[in-house]
Amino acid sequence: MRRRVGALALVALACVLAACEHSAPGAVTSAGNVGPFSASLPRRLTFFEGDDITPSVRGGTLVYSRQSAAEPSNYDPTGRGREACLAFMDVEGGTITRQLCPDRLVTRPDTFVDTWSEPAVSPDGRRLAFFWKRGTRIGPLAFRDGYLTVTSVDRPTEPPAARVQVTYQEAGAAPRRANIPTRVTWADDGHVRFLATEELIIKVKDGGSQRVTDTLEYPLALMELDVAAGTARVVPGGDSVVAYASAPDGGIWVVRADDSTAVWRLDPATGSRTLVGRFASRPLDIAAVGGIVVAIVDRGAALAGLDPETGIALPLFVLESLSPLKGAGPARRLASTGGRRFVLDLDRSVGRWGAPPDLWLMELW
Repeated sequence: MRRRVGALALVALACVLAACEHSAPGAVTSAGNVGPFSASLPRRLTFFEGDDITPSVRGGTLVYSRQSAAEPSNYDPTGRGREACLAFMDVEGGTITRQLCPDRLVTRPDTFVDTWSEPAVSPDGRRLAFFWKRGTRIGPLAFRDGYLTVTSVDRPTEPPAARVQVTYQEAGAAPRRANIPTRVTWADDGHVRFLATEELIIKVKDGGSQRVTDTLEYPLALMELDVAAGTARVVPGGDSVVAYASAPDGGIWVVRADDSTAVWRLDPATGSRTLVGRFASRPLDIAAVGGIVVAIVDRGAALAGLDPETGIALPLFVLESLSPLKGAGPARRLASTGGRRFVLDLDRSVGRWGAPPDLWLMELW
């Protein structure tokens, strides 16, 4: 069975987003009717000059990381935007309802560049898991330290319920070492899953004083944090996992580095694996959408689906043909909203340096 995506429309909400940038930390903005101007799908959710990335959805709320490039922070007066906030909005679209920013919430005299990313709200809605990275103002090619942090959902700088560094190391003669968590999700109210990932920050432009950097990420294993104990372990059978999603039946759909086109159902209790099916190209990220495995694959920036009952790959669409913006670029992250809808992190350009990504709401029919 073949599935397609509905017609595309824009939602102009830049005017209401600008009003939220100066609201008090943790405050809810009351702006009357702030819903989307159109019910059409796909629907562009964010219109921002910086990055809107690492989305996740809990209930009807979308939470994501937003680059703080709109205004200079207290710790980065040059306005380079190396810090990042956590933003909340209705998944259907509208204005930001809450924005938590390090430069407003971290107590001085802290002078680090604080970057908050990978946010995920717990199933009970009380806690927020996210990655808190700290760096120096003069060292954009590295960071000082970073922690997977679990706090109150609206007070990220309060004493955390859990705070761990990712220290996973591969086996073998020349092992790689993970130093950040990516694809953070909640298994239940007491456990957080993530990919233990090696991050490499590289300089990609020479000359002058300007430093343009890029980040390479290499997932190494699927891990789980026990929030009460404050300890993290590899999920049984989770070594070499490079992409994952919670399956509807309680298992975990995973992609492994040693067989990069296959999707497996992993039993998190025993580590046993069962083959679900294969994509034609390597999945970079996967999600459970409408009962099928939906993946961003690395060939042609295409999105594809996999029916777990038949193991048949279902081509859905090529991202370059969807966006009305000239030169629409690749997707990097999927977030299921429940049912047949999902949020996509979509770059706006495929130029040399690209353009900051925005978030889109899409639906399978």
